[in-house]
Amino acid sequence: MSFLDKLTAFLPIKRKEEKQEYFFAANIGIEQITVALWTISGKELKIAEIASDNYSSQDEIVVVLDKLLDSVIGLKEIEPQKILFGVPHSWILDDNLKEEYLKILRNIIKELELSPMAYVSESNALINFLEKKEGVPPTAILVGFEKNHLSVIVMRAGKLDGVKIVKRGESAGFDIEKALLTFTDVETLPSKILIYGDKADELKTSLLPFSWMAKLSFLHFPKIEVLEEDLPIKSVCLAGGSEMNESISYTEQSGKPQAAKVTILDEKDASKPEPVEEKEKKESSGDFGFVVGDIAEQKQEEETQELVVNEPAVSESLEEPPALAEQSKVPFNIKKFIPKKLTTFIFPLIGVAVLIILFLGYLFLAKADIKIFVEPKILEKDATVTADPDQKTVNEVDRIIPGQIVTVEVSGSGKDSATGKKQIGDPAKGTVVIINNTDQGQNFSSGTVLVTTGGLKFKLNNTASVSATLSDVTSKSTKTVEVTAVDIGADSNIASETNLKIGNFATSQFVAKTQGNFSGGTSKDVTVVSSDDAARLLAKLSSDLKQQAQQKLQEKYPDKKILQEALLEGTVKKSYSKNINDQAGEFSLNMSISYKGTAFNDADLKTIVSQLVTTQVPDGFQLDLSGTETQADVSKLEKTGKLIFLAKFKARMMPRLDTEKIKKEIKFKSQAEAADIIKNMANVLGSEIKMTPNLPAILSRLPVLLKNITIEVRLK
Repeated sequence: MSFLDKLTAFLPIKRKEEKQEYFFAANIGIEQITVALWTISGKELKIAEIASDNYSSQDEIVVVLDKLLDSVIGLKEIEPQKILFGVPHSWILDDNLKEEYLKILRNIIKELELSPMAYVSESNALINFLEKKEGVPPTAILVGFEKNHLSVIVMRAGKLDGVKIVKRGESAGFDIEKALLTFTDVETLPSKILIYGDKADELKTSLLPFSWMAKLSFLHFPKIEVLEEDLPIKSVCLAGGSEMNESISYTEQSGKPQAAKVTILDEKDASKPEPVEEKEKKESSGDFGFVVGDIAEQKQEEETQELVVNEPAVSESLEEPPALAEQSKVPFNIKKFIPKKLTTFIFPLIGVAVLIILFLGYLFLAKADIKIFVEPKILEKDATVTADPDQKTVNEVDRIIPGQIVTVEVSGSGKDSATGKKQIGDPAKGTVVIINNTDQGQNFSSGTVLVTTGGLKFKLNNTASVSATLSDVTSKSTKTVEVTAVDIGADSNIASETNLKIGNFATSQFVAKTQGNFSGGTSKDVTVVSSDDAARLLAKLSSDLKQQAQQKLQEKYPDKKILQEALLEGTVKKSYSKNINDQAGEFSLNMSISYKGTAFNDADLKTIVSQLVTTQVPDGFQLDLSGTETQADVSKLEKTGKLIFLAKFKARMMPRLDTEKIKKEIKFKSQAEAADIIKNMANVLGSEIKMTPNLPAILSRLPVLLKNITIEVRLK
């Protein structure tokens, strides 16, 4: 508390209590929704109530959430209007909500008539919570248990390596191991496992003896710790509170305060002996100088007598040092040194002097912190910009900025399901007799095709020669030979005495006739890897590796901007676990790709922006380069590394305010008068004024000294 605050604390003025604002927070898990009622008191986050319930489908989310909101409010006479959302990691794509889940949140807001504050992924909220709690960016494996699922989060130095959600089986250890085996890019796993959620305390006992180092890449046996209850919803609340106040803190309370026990005694209890402690207290209390009666009757007596502390009461209740006891017997009365005629005036004068001192102290020591909220103008423009590795400085006229060639090689693997269909089986087999109706012999080669009238095809297993049929004999010349169906399937199991046409010969010349029923033809449909399956997995893995390449390059060159679309593929090595048309339910692809691109400095791009829009800044505004948004659409990346792209700019122009002039206009004004003066200024939306000390509005005035007024111009 400042000196001036201490002085004004003695004034008989009732301060206006600030109304505390409450907020909702809802964390939507895989199968459970948890809701909290929270508020901010000073720099401390306080959670009033927490409630949770399961849901079985997305259609139930609104109903369950509505019930939980009513539960946390209970009988409190508050109506929170704002809600903060925590969502699963799987709902997020490229730092944005996926469209189908965005619709869910919009429907919640509409149905429950609430105002959305923000949303945060549960995994990022947890990392933020642990970092604030431990004071350092966490490196650990975080495992959250729900009734039927568990989520595994791997984080290293405060950065998220990945999130995996799996269904729970009979063994929690095997479930966690199964999830961690999917983190193929993590060379060494953090040797700390933090668990929370459904029956976490009981699960720790079963996890301690698990053989963690059998299949997983731990450097040493991991340490397992159990985190506090309701960790996800507390993390979401802290994430939201941190956005409102960066210095916010959350301290876990040890327990809820208990109400004092009150016992009412009736007449039957009057005869009971009084407790010893109460009796001793009454006997030793004394009256300590308090007088019962009309104060007017005692006034004359008070003017002539000195104020003496009830010494017996003090001596019985306090063990005074001897010297102090002796001094207390010599009373001091200031009235002895003031003439009796002046006593009527001196004390009122002292009171007036104190008030004057306080008033002057307020004028010269009071401070005002003012935030002025302004409305910016947005100027949108686009231009073709070239990032050239051979350029050393920014060429504003030709819009050329320096570029830097960057390369990286990444590798990874992916899996997908096969969707192709194929028939497998065996062809039918049998024996035919070739009949020669001509007077000439004929040789038939192996593979000669025989066709039934229904279109079924067979081929000769071996060569066959049939001699000529002589005119003076009554029987035809024949040849018996084995055949096999061209296609697989039971359709080729034809009956005996079936005629087949041979090659291009007419049946009047040569004909084949089956001997006995054909058999052995079978078929069935199986799933195989199709060319579309292979292409789909290749495209997906290529996209993932390209994104991974961009991230690695961005980490390697943090001061540069690297466009993912401007990365060119170099050498590609790929290996499928199955070939096309191989029977399989699932197949995988291992691949490594080298990428080459051109990086540039975003500050150089903003220099081009400044040159483009400076001439278009209207009077009364100034360009705010820190708020400039840039977007680049790649047009061309040449072999030399020269990158040509269309840069789209959104330049923010802030109103130019003369803060010193504003201070002069509002000094010694009331807060309401100062707020009206500021609001009537051009391009100003409003203001927020905080005074020290905080007096009632009727007494509060802005400081006289301009140095005690600070003004910050910012967006609403």
